[in-house]
Amino acid sequence: MKGTQLTFAVRGGAKQWALVALGSALVCGGLYGIYWLFEGSGELTVAGYIFLLVPAAVAVFGVYVLDIALMARTTYVLGARTLTHARESLFQRKRTEIARDTVTAITQQYSPPGDSHPAGHPGDWTTFVVYTLPGERKVRELAIDGLNSQAEARWLGPLLAKWAEVKMKRGFGPAFEEADAAGLPDLSSPAAEDR
Repeated sequence: MKGTQLTFAVRGGAKQWALVALGSALVCGGLYGIYWLFEGSGELTVAGYIFLLVPAAVAVFGVYVLDIALMARTTYVLGARTLTHARESLFQRKRTEIARDTVTAITQQYSPPGDSHPAGHPGDWTTFVVYTLPGERKVRELAIDGLNSQAEARWLGPLLAKWAEVKMKRGFGPAFEEADAAGLPDLSSPAAEDR
């Protein structure tokens, strides 16, 4: 595919190693649970086969976690006339094409840090491509996977707005229309965390 390509995947760093360790532990634990059920009892009853679902589900979840850490990726290609969104993983293959002339806006929504975030968390920025399909009145949004950081928001929104030749809007999460732009973090210059 020709065009600017953006790829998001969990690769490298502490997050990936934590996911690999967790996924490996879940797979090993689930497989050991299955082995223990078959080895310990000789023959399984109906209840034993039902209970077998628990370690099997744990093992499958471990494979899912390993897939996220090692194989899954989301790719966006900004072509001459379309934005192609492709999600590839062991469990899913999804592809969406959005014509450039159906894009009505690029929005960036800021979510301040919540109670569950660590102290000093700067909050999250999510970038959306807002579009309508031909013959539909329903407005659709494609959330762009990424780091959701202030640094990413600074370059990603303008890049998409320039490609789509539409205006970019910024606001607060669900109350986007009512957001006071003065209350948003300043994206016009690099923040201290990005230096």
